[in-house]
Amino acid sequence: MQPAARRRLLVVLASLTLALLLADLAGWAGADRLRSVGGLVLGPVQRALSGAPHDELAAVQAENVRLRTVAAEQQHRLDELGRLEELLGSGVTTGRTLVPARVVATDVSPLGGRSVTIDVGSRDGVRPDSTVVAADGLVGRVTAVSPWTADVQVLGSAGSVVAVRVGPAGTLATVSPPAAGDSESRPRGSLRLTGVVPATPVVGDVVRTLGSVDETPYAAGIVVGTVTAVDPDRGQLTRSATVRPAIDVDAIDVVGVLVPTARSTTRPTTRPTTRPTTLATTGPTTGAPR
Repeated sequence: MQPAARRRLLVVLASLTLALLLADLAGWAGADRLRSVGGLVLGPVQRALSGAPHDELAAVQAENVRLRTVAAEQQHRLDELGRLEELLGSGVTTGRTLVPARVVATDVSPLGGRSVTIDVGSRDGVRPDSTVVAADGLVGRVTAVSPWTADVQVLGSAGSVVAVRVGPAGTLATVSPPAAGDSESRPRGSLRLTGVVPATPVVGDVVRTLGSVDETPYAAGIVVGTVTAVDPDRGQLTRSATVRPAIDVDAIDVVGVLVPTARSTTRPTTRPTTRPTTLATTGPTTGAPR
């Protein structure tokens, strides 16, 4: 219906409604009959007026929903690109070959921990025991590979133990999920640090991966987390502590798989340089110079 026609109908409707109101207020005996006639006349007009705007409103609402969906998808893609740029620009990937990936599925183990599926596989150069990282640090390791996807055991899963170095001194230790019989109460999602050599960790110490041969399953120097609490000294030889992981396992999205680079040539050897020593002769000499 055209806007001009709709305005004329609104004027007619308002006039008839006003006439019915005045008739009721005046107590006119024919008001009931006028009301019934008005209903017959105004009913189709009201339906015509209400029908068109309702259809238009429904169309506008549907378009609004579509535009919001498109905007949300575009924002999600921008967020992913931002996280990918952050990953590629982080120190985690410096000097390493990286296969970017996105988490497409997740599974929580009844025994504790989490595994995720990423959208890259053997066709992309991914192989089992590859290190998986995010911009903030270690995610976990690849446990199974198919042509197009790979399964990743996330840091802190049941049975996972990672060799690490702690603090500026690089003290040797391991991190693992809290055990059922752990004497200390640890926050959800935290890790248990166990020293390998006698040493006392300090709150705030950064924990990094020790590294493995050919960088499998864990490349060296990847941030695992930060020491947040040190367990009381109960006379044990080594001290344990609580570590907060560098990544949020509940919000893993864009990750990178580090492609291991096997050493193809022998490592060059070096020998320390020795300096010749000069022996000094003391005491009298015999003979005269000629």
